[in-house]
Amino acid sequence: MAFRLSLSKEMNYELNKCFRCSFCRSQCPIYHAKMNETWNARGRMMAVQLLKEGKITLDDRVLDRIYTCALCKSCEKICPGLVKVTDIVKEVRTQLADAKKGPLPEHLEMLENINTTGNALAMKAISPELQKAIDKMPQKADTIVFMGCVAQYVYPTHLITLFKILEQMNTRFSVLREEICCGSYLAELGLAKEAEEVLARTAQRLKEHGVKRIITLCPMCYNTFKHDLPELGTASKIEVQHSTQVLEDALEKGVLKTIRPLKMKFAYKDPCHLGRYAELYDPPRNILKRIGGIELVELERTREFSRCCGGTIRVPYSELRNSLCRNFFDDVVKSRVEGVVTACPTCFHNLYSTAPYTNNSVNVKGNCQVR
Repeated sequence: MAFRLSLSKEMNYELNKCFRCSFCRSQCPIYHAKMNETWNARGRMMAVQLLKEGKITLDDRVLDRIYTCALCKSCEKICPGLVKVTDIVKEVRTQLADAKKGPLPEHLEMLENINTTGNALAMKAISPELQKAIDKMPQKADTIVFMGCVAQYVYPTHLITLFKILEQMNTRFSVLREEICCGSYLAELGLAKEAEEVLARTAQRLKEHGVKRIITLCPMCYNTFKHDLPELGTASKIEVQHSTQVLEDALEKGVLKTIRPLKMKFAYKDPCHLGRYAELYDPPRNILKRIGGIELVELERTREFSRCCGGTIRVPYSELRNSLCRNFFDDVVKSRVEGVVTACPTCFHNLYSTAPYTNNSVNVKGNCQVR
């Protein structure tokens, strides 16, 4: 049976607000990589409209347009009609999942990874250094650091550094042993039910541990706990903070002090989910400004217009992710900085992975490595 899209009343309204002006073309990172009209927000909205009207059929080309949207919200920041493009795309993905037409096989592998290992990367063990740091913690505490998939299994140094900083602040904290993915990525794929089930498992554990505050490095985890936990009807009184908020507050109050200057010229990379989603643009910058010797340079596209690294589409579109990162580094080279700082483990991973393959040498640092 052919797939026929049927949007909700709210999303139909949003779709009708799009008057095909193509302003989104100036911001869409996928368009800048493909340079083809069908790959930007306007093209996607036209495809959704035609799919809804039954004028095109669902095939691999249409699926590519739907699943290569990075949901970065760049288009929404320039859209004159204020169209909620990301919400429309997510609703389309949800309907595809409900009809068993999506997501893509590689996406379903990540769902299986979460179900079997608790994380999207299918990793079964953390590093000995991270395990040693965790073993020193109390089993339970009012404050926990939610480690996240990428930092926990790929860049444990980021977490260990954060742990040391919190210890210097005399903060009593712990982590959830055998932590489960927050489910944010599943929600973005349209697997709403599966995402809710995963998050509900974590919510139950938070309740059992009596957690009152969550600190996270990952902006996607931050938004999930900040906005989705209350919707479950549990853990609604938990304070949620991104690590940059914690560090900024500690520096402002004098609880932490910078002791070593770092004489480098840096550009700060705004993560999509920390910037456009959470509107936390200043805390990371304020931290950097308090470190002696650092010259902070704003890129040509910065804050709400910052380029997306493509982390949300790396699977299965790794080559497209690479193109997005190369476009970002083109801006970096123009700014003549010596390094890039970001406040997102996923951004760090994508930039760090692709930097060696650009035509220039750029240092990339995570927010807890610069102190």
